[in-house]
Amino acid sequence: MELLRAEELVKVYKTESDEVVALKGVNLSLREGEFSLLMGASGSGKSTLLHILGTLDRPTSGRVLYRGKDLFELNDRELALFRNRKVGFVFQFHYLINELTVLENVMVPLLVAGVSEKAARERAKEVLKSVDLDHRLSHRPFEISGGERQRTAVARALVNEPEIVLADEPTGNLDSQNAHSVISTMKQLNRETGTTFLIATHNPELESYADNVYFIKDGVIVNKTQ
Repeated sequence: MELLRAEELVKVYKTESDEVVALKGVNLSLREGEFSLLMGASGSGKSTLLHILGTLDRPTSGRVLYRGKDLFELNDRELALFRNRKVGFVFQFHYLINELTVLENVMVPLLVAGVSEKAARERAKEVLKSVDLDHRLSHRPFEISGGERQRTAVARALVNEPEIVLADEPTGNLDSQNAHSVISTMKQLNRETGTTFLIATHNPELESYADNVYFIKDGVIVNKTQ
């Protein structure tokens, strides 16, 4: 069943003297439970597309349909609620809070959603165990490895049980071994939970994990493999 569809997405960034067309009519469809890659060089439009699919930014024109509903007909409050409940985000820079422990970082989205501290703690422990970090609960981000920090970010993205995870170059700052470890963890979670994943990357070594690969160039999807 189709979960998310982008229709003719255009995104134009305007400055005082110029304008940059980041997306030029992107069409894309994701089905429930798919593990897909969005591949392209730096500047191809990957991040812009992910930000619009996750409603972090609005398109200049075009639509994003989620289970058939046009997301950008929602107001800002409704979009914030949608993001909190339905979407998990993982970024190249993990954006963990150094003052908080690994466990506390993963609890944050639950506390924002109004979950009690006790329930949030138990749920966060459960998800951290699923990414093999139950031995790092009391550590702070600067006390663990880069791969462990990114797996913490994956746990944080999954803790609210989203329907889709959007990951923007999640292995970009990792060596090959840690990159495969993080993607392998995501793939395992995809199989176990049925969560849909769309991962933006420029690393062709990760193609073997994907159900679908979308190739983007100069703001246009130029090919798809299945």
